[in-house]
Amino acid sequence: MFLVSGILSAINAYLLNRWILNRTGSRGIVLMVPLIEELSKTLIALLLKSAIIETHITFGVIEAIYDIKTTSKGVGRLAALASIISHSIFGWLTYVIYTKTGLVSVGIIIAWVLHSGWNWYITKYA
Repeated sequence: MFLVSGILSAINAYLLNRWILNRTGSRGIVLMVPLIEELSKTLIALLLKSAIIETHITFGVIEAIYDIKTTSKGVGRLAALASIISHSIFGWLTYVIYTKTGLVSVGIIIAWVLHSGWNWYITKYA
């Protein structure tokens, strides 16, 4: 089931991210895109009674494929690897915080803040 939730969350995030970026330009990359992605991955996993971490990893793999297809060869491979690793970390963090606190919102918020920091760093220094 995690493959289904990962695929659905990737489709959902892709469509919402495009909508946001068309309205905000690159400003949305740091705050809105991470929020959409963290909400999408975690809430769809919960709605489908799927594994949170595996859903995040699946999402990262799908994003990695997108990175390879849409980015120059060398940068695309590095971006792909970063997608898989970062989304895996966000998923693990969300799951651990959720299981420790019983509050999925806390896990999502912390993953969102970390994801936003990552996107800020990438857009500023990469």
